[in-house]
Amino acid sequence: MTYVWRSFVVSLRSFLTSLIASVVVFTGFTVPVAAADTLAVVPFAEPGGEPNRVLEDATGILTTAMAEKGLTFKTLDPINRLAVISTAKEICAKTGAAAILVPAARTEQAVRTKNYVLTSVNYFATHVELRLTRLRCDGSVAWSSIMTGDKDYYASNVQAAVSDSLGIATRRALDAYMARGPEGSATPLAALMPVTGARTAIVPFAQPGGPDPSLDFATAEALKRYTAKGTNAVVTDATDFLVATHDANALCAKYSARQLVMGELRTEQTPKFSGIATHAEVRLTTVDCNGKVLGTQVAIGEHMHHGSNYRAGVSSAIEDAFGHWSEITKPEATK
Repeated sequence: MTYVWRSFVVSLRSFLTSLIASVVVFTGFTVPVAAADTLAVVPFAEPGGEPNRVLEDATGILTTAMAEKGLTFKTLDPINRLAVISTAKEICAKTGAAAILVPAARTEQAVRTKNYVLTSVNYFATHVELRLTRLRCDGSVAWSSIMTGDKDYYASNVQAAVSDSLGIATRRALDAYMARGPEGSATPLAALMPVTGARTAIVPFAQPGGPDPSLDFATAEALKRYTAKGTNAVVTDATDFLVATHDANALCAKYSARQLVMGELRTEQTPKFSGIATHAEVRLTTVDCNGKVLGTQVAIGEHMHHGSNYRAGVSSAIEDAFGHWSEITKPEATK
């Protein structure tokens, strides 16, 4: 009797296990990876930039989506996202977080025209590139993903199009985050090497996975402007900015540099009676060979463009921004 009862229990357990597995497969239900971890969330908007309601709203879009995913988080005060690398340990200790989530968004909005038989209609082609990165509490990158959001907008409230595109990219990035694999251990940093180089190493504006001709133009313009000022400058291979900051010492050694410069670009265009008004914001952050942020300069460029080649207008606005940047005092690393 006892044997029969044990056989029944074993059979029942096996049946229930198979049933649960079938339900999981059938419904597509997945268990979030480390959903119970508290995450410290870095806001999109950084100190020192021009006021940007879109980036301020983007933090709310992200945290709302995180709450819907069942993630536990604490939102930090605005901070330069590259400075998070050197302060990661303190951030985790202060917030009780197991990791730090660092978002970064690049927005681009261009005026396009759709031609119909009897009329032509202007619209705003809105593109958002969102990079979401999970940092360990030692400042190393545990996971990163880049997603995009695109929307054509016809109404006059063009910022709404950016918010909508941000929402699309954010949901895609969080889906990728929830589906990520198990987190490995950080690779130990090599012993720090003495800084002997004299170059300024410019990390390309275009990040891995996010190529863009305007970003390539901005990188070339930065190199041209530094060289014109008598700086011995070199462009590195494309590298994630957070990785570059964490591995600053190794990058400095590789390129015989004494400091790194990393640039970001945001552009938007608005149709006017006299042409297409193009606005560009260039942010350049200087980091020493220990990964410490020395400073960030923000320069604004404007250009009124005529013609259908909208990228030419963007390039001219970038040139204008760098013209203003040339007048700003630059932070310099000391050996």
